[in-house]
Amino acid sequence: MKIIEGNCSLCGEFKKLSFEHVPPAAAFNNSPIFIQGYEHLTDENSYLYGKKKKSNKGFGGYTLCESCNNNTGDWYARDFVEFAIQGMEIIKKKELQYDIKGTYTIKPLNVIKQILTMFMSADKSGHLQSQKDLVEFILNKESIGMPERYKVYLYSTLSPFKRMMGYSIVYDPKLGIQKWSEINFQPFGYFLTEESKPAHEHMCDISTFDSINYDKKLSVEISTAYLSVNSPEIGFYG
Repeated sequence: MKIIEGNCSLCGEFKKLSFEHVPPAAAFNNSPIFIQGYEHLTDENSYLYGKKKKSNKGFGGYTLCESCNNNTGDWYARDFVEFAIQGMEIIKKKELQYDIKGTYTIKPLNVIKQILTMFMSADKSGHLQSQKDLVEFILNKESIGMPERYKVYLYSTLSPFKRMMGYSIVYDPKLGIQKWSEINFQPFGYFLTEESKPAHEHMCDISTFDSINYDKKLSVEISTAYLSVNSPEIGFYG
């Protein structure tokens, strides 16, 4: 078996990398999937342009060292999976509705730290990994209060088109220069901003999940807008 080495997208150390499912496999991400990345969508002179690659493991990549993958998996992943399963049940009961309201019984801090771990894996620029206070917030499971310059937003979607966009500096005609990251995989889309506005005014801000103690379970009312994803462009919805 081929060994893949590189810098871990979370701790930054050069190590053997393991496959990080984004989202975790049990959150409906356990089947082969076809992926189009930057090289398939942008460079018309590349032999890869217009093509796609198959990932038999599901959505994700070799991004985390075994230690970070195992730790975040043990600390956060199963609680995130419970959140995703509840989200799928709620969205299917409210199909064709724009405003998806539901009551979730979750561990908020665990959920938001798994979402941030996913964004670390999605980011190919290395910017997020270079933010030591953000890394510390994720790797110290007891830590509360993520850096204030970051906000995490949520929306609902059943769109088959997936996005896994790392840290991106983009120009939005209404908002100007923005710093965004985005991941979507049924039943949710996740949107990270750094000192920026969200791409859609009806996204649900779940940043306050960061203030709840580790492993504390709460009943939380969440209202998410249903947004259709039908293009690879970050922040655009049908």
